[in-house]
Amino acid sequence: MMTTDLVGLLPAAGRGSRLGAIPCSKEIMPLGFQLQAIGDGRHWQPITALETHLKALRCANVTRAAIIISESKADIVRYIGNGERYGISITYLYQQQLSGMPFALDLATSWIGKATTVFSMPDTIIEPIDTMMRVVEQHLTRPADVTLGLFQTTTPHKFGMVEVTSDAVIRRFIDKPLHTDLTLMWGLAVWSPRFTQYMSAFLKSITSSEKEIVLSDIFQAALEGGLTFRGVVLEDARYRDIGTPEDFQAVVYDLALQQASLLQSCDGFDAS
Repeated sequence: MMTTDLVGLLPAAGRGSRLGAIPCSKEIMPLGFQLQAIGDGRHWQPITALETHLKALRCANVTRAAIIISESKADIVRYIGNGERYGISITYLYQQQLSGMPFALDLATSWIGKATTVFSMPDTIIEPIDTMMRVVEQHLTRPADVTLGLFQTTTPHKFGMVEVTSDAVIRRFIDKPLHTDLTLMWGLAVWSPRFTQYMSAFLKSITSSEKEIVLSDIFQAALEGGLTFRGVVLEDARYRDIGTPEDFQAVVYDLALQQASLLQSCDGFDAS
C-alpha cells in the first residue's frame, strides 16, 4: 500500500434511541464473546461494534483516529481509552448539540488537516475485517476525491443508495428511497482533504433547513460541484446495522453461531 497520512473518523454521538433504554452506548454493547490471544494464554473478550471498526482501521494501516461523542457517551471513553490496545492513537471530539452526523464530522476538520479520511459508522458490523483496507487501497491506487465501499442490499429504504456506471463511477445518490431499482448502498468512505474542506464549506453555507442534512446529500452536492467519486463493489463483504432491536438480535445470533463453529473446529481460537 502506498504511504500517505490516513486518519480514521468514527461518529458515535447519536443517542441510539431506536434501541430503547439500553445500559450503555450501542457502539460498545457486547454482541457476543470470542477467545483471543492475550500474553501467553487465550481469554474470552467481548465483541463490540466499535472495536471491530478500530481493528479494521488498523488493518488498513491507520494509526490515529477521532471518535466523535456527546455528553451521554462518556462510557465509550472509559471503555476504549486512548486506543493503545488497538494500536491506534485515539482523539475524542465532543458534539454538544446533536444537529446531525455531517455537523459532527465537521468538528474534525481542523484535526484532519491535509490527511486522507477513512470513515465508517461504528454502529454497524462489516465483514470480513479487511474490507476497509480494500477500499483504502483502491482510493490510493485509483485517485478520486471520494471512494465509497458499496454493498448489495435488499432493503434500500434503510440506506444511502447509489447509481453507478459499469466501471463503478458514481452517478447519483438517493437516500433511503421507498421505491427504487437500485441495489447498491454505500457503507464505507475514504475521502481527500478536498472533500473535507468542501463539506465544511457546504455546512457553513446552510442557514436553515426543514430537512435533516445527511451525508448522502453532501455527496450529491459535491458530485454536482465537480468532485470525483468512485465506488468499490464489495460483492463478498457483508454490512449489517445494529441500530434496531431486530437488527441487533440478528447480529448477536449470527456471531453466536460463528463462535460455536469456531469452538468445534479449532478450540475457539480467533486471532483477528
